[in-house]
Amino acid sequence: MSTFKVEKILIPIDFSETAFLAIEHAASIAQAFKAELVLLHVVEKHWEKFSIVVPEMRINAPEGIINSIEKRLEDIAKDVFLNYGVKSSCITANGTIFSEIISVSEEQKVDLVVMGTHGTSGFVEFFIGSNAYKVVTSSNCPVLTVQTHAKKVSFGTILLPIDNSVHSRQKVNHAIVMARHFSSHIQVVGLADFDDAKELNKFEIKIEQIAEYINRCGLTCTTSIVKGSNQAIMTTEQAQAVNADLIIIMTDQEESISGRLMGTYAQQIVNHSKIPVMSVQPVFGNVPTWTDNG
Repeated sequence: MSTFKVEKILIPIDFSETAFLAIEHAASIAQAFKAELVLLHVVEKHWEKFSIVVPEMRINAPEGIINSIEKRLEDIAKDVFLNYGVKSSCITANGTIFSEIISVSEEQKVDLVVMGTHGTSGFVEFFIGSNAYKVVTSSNCPVLTVQTHAKKVSFGTILLPIDNSVHSRQKVNHAIVMARHFSSHIQVVGLADFDDAKELNKFEIKIEQIAEYINRCGLTCTTSIVKGSNQAIMTTEQAQAVNADLIIIMTDQEESISGRLMGTYAQQIVNHSKIPVMSVQPVFGNVPTWTDNG
């Protein structure tokens, strides 16, 4: 597993409040990493519903609308350069929002997607999911999601939740890289949804090993272990308790039965966290351990 780097950041923009907040976060990250931005607006194909009835007809977005969108993106790019000294390129695409975001991120070889999310709940959250969550689970690169609550554009404290799953420690490298660029303190929290004394002892050793490695990388780190049945709730409560500015999670983690009724761990965190969340896809197969990174 190679070291996490950020040279190009994609920002999907729908011109909402959360989209502009995502721009601020992405520009701050780009400034820290000396990266460039890609501003993307997707014009949704609402006409596809009509095409089911009249399949021979294809209605494209009017040229005037496209020109207006491109002008707004160019204006945003100019503002970002003036305020942050960060260069941006602009793309307007037609199609389904989440699939176009994935397609453009792969074509542009981006290292990070930063996007706003309005959050969802109830039926929509469990059965449909937001565009942000679809991107989180489909993207090959990490995705950082922000809601309107995330006004603070810095990462003084990073929360790193660790559980007993196979890939949980793969995100340690991402936390270290982010912490180095933002001079962050890392709070490692062990999520224990078991009570076996022997397993708890092994788990505590694992958490301490991670902390020692982070310290060896020249960063400050503290640890804690919390117990409960819903790891998503445990994570968000701990983030609030330590006043975290960023949570870094893996996308493959499933919840316990009680948690699964409200969606996967990642789904609950992305949809409900009031602070930014970086979601990392696991790497499967024969890969180096987290201690080989950083």
